[in-house]
Amino acid sequence: MPESTSRAARRGRAPANTNSKYFFLCMAVIALRLVALGSESHSRPARTGSSFPAFASAPASGESGQEAGNETHFKINREKSRITANVGVGGMLKGLGHSHVIAIRDFHGEVLANPSIVGSGSVRLTIIANSTAEVGKEIEEKDRPKVNQAMHEEALETSRFPEVAFRSRSVTVKEAGDHQYDASISGDLTLHGVTRPVSFPAKIRAEGNSLRASGAFTILHETYGIKRLSAAGGTIKAKDEIELSFDIVADRD
Repeated sequence: MPESTSRAARRGRAPANTNSKYFFLCMAVIALRLVALGSESHSRPARTGSSFPAFASAPASGESGQEAGNETHFKINREKSRITANVGVGGMLKGLGHSHVIAIRDFHGEVLANPSIVGSGSVRLTIIANSTAEVGKEIEEKDRPKVNQAMHEEALETSRFPEVAFRSRSVTVKEAGDHQYDASISGDLTLHGVTRPVSFPAKIRAEGNSLRASGAFTILHETYGIKRLSAAGGTIKAKDEIELSFDIVADRD
């Protein structure tokens, strides 16, 4: 091959070698960059589907935000507690009638609370419907069995609806003083086979290993489809309002 041709050939191969070296150098840089990016992705927090870093999830509705199983469990002490229903009298001849005070004697339930009491919690209460009994002082002793029978068979229909139940949906407790707290309670009350939401305040006091809650709220016969007992052809009749009051003691389980 002539010398001029040989020199030309060498000049032609030189750019090719240079381009090849530059290509492999670029590939090496890109590979290193990919490895670095992969390491960064493992060290970054996971994303939630948006373009922002993930944050700790908020507690689900009805949860207190504390770790599961960290609640303090209290069992309702029936012997130390009191639940009462008060029903007034109405009608044209209401002056001849008497108001009714109904004691609820058989019930059980539980309370879950934060260890500090303050914050959120939950309440479950079940009442045995036929444990209700007339205890009003205005009712003569000889009339109590008849009143109780009418209440169980005609009003509450306890053979069909043997239990009354309350299940809280929201319980919020705030400190109100030395070992005293104000609570706001909302939940579902099932009575006479009908479930309706109720809300009411309560005063709570911490007493050693026990909690004592007291309060009152009003429901209606009509709301729960309960018959209003009457006498004298309906001229003496129970009022629609039923005031439920409670003084409940729950002991640490």
